[in-house]
Amino acid sequence: MKKTLFIAALLTSIALMNAGSALECMYCHQFDWIEFPLINISFFGVHADVNSTDGVGNLTSADCIACHYTANTLVFHGSSVSTYTCEDCHIRGVVPSAPRIYNHNRNANVSVTASCGDCHNKTSNLFRFSANSSAAHYGRNPSSSLPSGEQYCGFCHDNSSSVYSDVMQNQNNIMIGKHTSGIINPGHPAGHPDCTSCHGTDSLHGPNLTKPVLDSGFCNNCHKNDPLKKDMHAGKLECIQCHTDTANDIHNIKYLLQDGTYRSINATDCYDCHGYPFSSFRVPFSTANCTTCHLGNGVIKFAQAPRFPSPMKHSSNPVSGGLWNGSQPAYWGDQVSACKYCHGDTLHNTNALGNISNIKSGNAFNQSITNSSFWCANCHYQGVPSGNYSYNGTSFNPVPPEIKNNSGLVPFKASDGTSFYNHSLGGYSDATCILCHGANFPTTTSFFIHNVSTGGGGRNCISCHDIGGGGAPLDRRVDVVSFNNSVHYSLNGGGNGACWACHGDGNGSENAQPAGGHPRNYRTPKNCNNNDCHSISQSRFKEPMVYSHFLNASRNSNPGNVTDFNITTSAGCEICHINSIIKDDDIPDVAKVSHYGSKQDLLDSFNCIYCHLDEDNSERWGNATLINKNRTVLTQLEKMKNNFILFEGDSFYLGEGYFLKLVEISNNREEAFIQIFHEDNKVDETSLGPGSEYIYEKEITIDNSTFKTPALILNITSIFKGNRSFVQFEGSRLRKIHTENESRNSACYACHLYRYSGNKQRYLVLDKEYKENADKDILYLSRVFLDFKSENKNKIYFNDEDYVFNQTEIDFGKHISYSFLQKSMKERETWDIADGYSLKINEVSTDSEKVWLDLVINNSIVDDRVVALGSEYNYTPGIKYNGYSERNVTIFSATISSIFQGSPNFVILKDVMAISPDIFKINGNTTIFGYNSSWLRTNDTITVGKIPPDFHSPNMFTDQRKWGDCVICHDSSNNIRIKDVDAISSRLGKHLHLNENVSNRSFLSDPIDKACWACHTNGTEPDMHSPTYIIPRDCKSCHVYQLAPVFGAINISDEPHASEKNCGSCHLVKSHVLIRYQVSPVINEASVSQGVISRNITVELSAKASAGYEMKIRAAEYFLDNIGNPGTGTPLIPLDGKFDSQNEELTANINTTDIPVGEHVIFVHAMERNNRWGDFYTLYLNVTIPKKSQSIGTNMISTGLSIAVFLIVLAAAYLMITRRSWK
Repeated sequence: MKKTLFIAALLTSIALMNAGSALECMYCHQFDWIEFPLINISFFGVHADVNSTDGVGNLTSADCIACHYTANTLVFHGSSVSTYTCEDCHIRGVVPSAPRIYNHNRNANVSVTASCGDCHNKTSNLFRFSANSSAAHYGRNPSSSLPSGEQYCGFCHDNSSSVYSDVMQNQNNIMIGKHTSGIINPGHPAGHPDCTSCHGTDSLHGPNLTKPVLDSGFCNNCHKNDPLKKDMHAGKLECIQCHTDTANDIHNIKYLLQDGTYRSINATDCYDCHGYPFSSFRVPFSTANCTTCHLGNGVIKFAQAPRFPSPMKHSSNPVSGGLWNGSQPAYWGDQVSACKYCHGDTLHNTNALGNISNIKSGNAFNQSITNSSFWCANCHYQGVPSGNYSYNGTSFNPVPPEIKNNSGLVPFKASDGTSFYNHSLGGYSDATCILCHGANFPTTTSFFIHNVSTGGGGRNCISCHDIGGGGAPLDRRVDVVSFNNSVHYSLNGGGNGACWACHGDGNGSENAQPAGGHPRNYRTPKNCNNNDCHSISQSRFKEPMVYSHFLNASRNSNPGNVTDFNITTSAGCEICHINSIIKDDDIPDVAKVSHYGSKQDLLDSFNCIYCHLDEDNSERWGNATLINKNRTVLTQLEKMKNNFILFEGDSFYLGEGYFLKLVEISNNREEAFIQIFHEDNKVDETSLGPGSEYIYEKEITIDNSTFKTPALILNITSIFKGNRSFVQFEGSRLRKIHTENESRNSACYACHLYRYSGNKQRYLVLDKEYKENADKDILYLSRVFLDFKSENKNKIYFNDEDYVFNQTEIDFGKHISYSFLQKSMKERETWDIADGYSLKINEVSTDSEKVWLDLVINNSIVDDRVVALGSEYNYTPGIKYNGYSERNVTIFSATISSIFQGSPNFVILKDVMAISPDIFKINGNTTIFGYNSSWLRTNDTITVGKIPPDFHSPNMFTDQRKWGDCVICHDSSNNIRIKDVDAISSRLGKHLHLNENVSNRSFLSDPIDKACWACHTNGTEPDMHSPTYIIPRDCKSCHVYQLAPVFGAINISDEPHASEKNCGSCHLVKSHVLIRYQVSPVINEASVSQGVISRNITVELSAKASAGYEMKIRAAEYFLDNIGNPGTGTPLIPLDGKFDSQNEELTANINTTDIPVGEHVIFVHAMERNNRWGDFYTLYLNVTIPKKSQSIGTNMISTGLSIAVFLIVLAAAYLMITRRSWK
């Protein structure tokens, strides 16, 4: 009903409307209807006369169309009408006569986030589409008549009750203070800058408003004439960084506080800032000082500030500022005054270092501590200037203490009673000072100067025990300079920390050591031979761990290795390491190694034969076992369980050519009768009971002395009598004497390196997260593809392992000759580093100073860069390898060593390092490639391959543990005589290529090992002797039953041959050499029905074929005169209609009609399965020209026969018809 009334009213309006009246638009928009939004004319605002052509104050459709420019008043228009926005008219100038807006819009010098409608729509009659739409119809200009200036701005920005207060997105803009709000005196010299001072004078939207850049240059426009001139701190800290928390704070300037927050001055009288009596300005509360930003964690906002540990210590004595001043005033009394003593009040000074610059001389700020840096001496030692040394301590007031008292100002005793120590030393560089005063282990001069420790007391071992110190007995002195070049220099942080690590108490920290006197353990230091460090269990100092070749290596309980396969030595660590020390001294060897040990003269310890074949080297390097000489050392017969079981009647190989045979067990289970064989000769037999030890001795010669020694020791631990009776033994035998062929480094690796593999791999520990429970530690690792960096020599085994491997076949001496790698690349050459990982030289500059590189990872260009000659190129992306935070990881780096112009141009790269971006993680206390992850640290590496990095690395064992290398033990060429097989020379016959494509982890003596795996395991490399290795797979499992994997075996399950019971009786020689007889199907005989025959006559070809033993003939064919490809001839068919037996009678008809006259050859052959065709059987056929009479006669006979047959058929048909009709 309502809609009907509306339509009626609408029609009436149309009928009554006058052209040019506003009712042209309003006849629809006077109603509040969905299709026609209501427009309230009585509320219309500034846009009522937007089109003045219809007269002032006269609202018509012309005014509407000025904005809704696509509306048509002559006809009804659709719901979508194009409309000018506020910005179109007032900013972009679509309507030139519209007033322009320059500021206080969204994209202006003074910009705001509010829309036009937010300010211009302050009416209650809101248009339903948007605030801007409402403003366009009902908006009015502000009623304020204030002139431009401070009050004009304050109407909005200093007026919390303003109608526009809700427009401010930042509510701080409602009540903006003045820049000098804290100044209460109107006549103050600093004045009272208002809004116009910084922003200019203009109306709200006028063009002359500005928003200045708040840098120090802008601040100094006003402050350059301050009594205390203010410059940027250190020449780079802008004023607003300390005086504003947010940019808005500039309106009421603030001060940085010591807790990192900000505060404004809210003074109530002059005394708040100037005190009484009046003085210069001071902030009425405590503000930030040097310690706020430069000590401890500092302030996050000023993270770039140099920071030092808190508290700062220029001597660890807490009252050091007043210890040695004597008659002078104290140097300082607290942390801040200590800063000002050295640096002065440089808060607003471009030279923040202040007085420190006076003692710089030739030194560098924050440089490494060396014997050519003299920061300490320039302040504390008055001598003759030289190099970077130039004393200028007198530039400080009071003058700092001079270490030899050349100034005469240092008292005999300090204020705490400490006696003066005259530093008459051999040198006065910072490197000398740090020996006594660097207990906090600083690495640079800046950190050292701010962390100086007291030069004496119980915790400063070096001050007394250095050979240049005083107090310790002469036989208890250490050459600290030499120690600092040893392997233990950085132990526990270096300096005294290294002393505390071995000689100290508790956890080795400074706090754990007594302030006076010696630690409890100083006479009983840690000892590597006692497994206090480096082995068995890692200490808190995270030292590198050794896995093999040390005392008690058999006790090494790293995860996954609970047996005693690790190579144990009889010598202590110092026996070998004494051969590489920096300085010899009159102290025990273990102390020499601990204090002066180095890596410089250690031999390349992957050269096994250097020690184990040469007697002189053996004696020098720990009395290493001479593996090719007789010795009396025994080894266990079975290490995994320390026992083995032997069944009655069976034999067991004991090693070194000895066999044990269990002949018989007594009925009462009290004795076992055994026989001992050596190289097939019985050498002893005896009865043995439980608890009785059997010893077999042999005569050996050592050092020209011949004597008998136990070769075998056996004990029976239990006897079982039953259907299968057995005895359990334990025992030992003499260690193996290695033949000349076995006494090569490659042979050593093959037997004693568990993960002996041609697939070399190297992994880098990128990061380690330590947890409360060490087993929960997380390590992040990446695979290393290239590593040419030269600081660690063992990387050569990874970079060029083949070269090193070849060198090990000769006794190359103590050190291998090796030149570190570089990479030469031609212009536009691509270096394939890994799968999908490459580096390309795009182009070199004509001046040979730059090179353009492309780095490709995962087949995509990740970096495209120009790099200068001599600089290091690094690709360091952010990777979230821990899953939640992005961390920078250098994936590739190289130094551009040389650039050459030529044909072609080329570049030489050095120090190349490439790792995979695919980072994986492992937990602590797990085993990775034999390494215990708990013992790994960041930047440690893991290397596996066919050469061990050194003889302390994991995976080096006393016995063979590579079960996949079958022939190393079982091939008859090795003469070990344990189930020996002639595999290498015979290649196992027709099994030569069996399983050859399977991958292997270990290095194999011969690839024929893979054929062994096919029958004795599941075809993959075994980790141990498979339970099925004694009973291998039967031939039929592959060739008949097709039990996967079948290794490409031919399926003969549909042949009678498959039912044969013993394949080996025909196909094996010496149990493992496979024979495949080349038996092919044969044509035993063949004939034609007529050897001589006229043309046009069909002749019958007959043949008898035989297949191989219990195989079937599958096809037969013949060729006439010319032999074609097998299978393309004319087929013969079996007389019984099918090929189903070993012997077949075959036939075929040959039509001679198209065969030329003359003698012809017929070639016949047959086929077994798989297109295996036999040899041809040959016979002849003579085709002659037929005689004419014979032809006429024959034709007449043929015609007569045909007529006769036709008459007979016709008669038979007639009889059948008549017979049916009779019925």
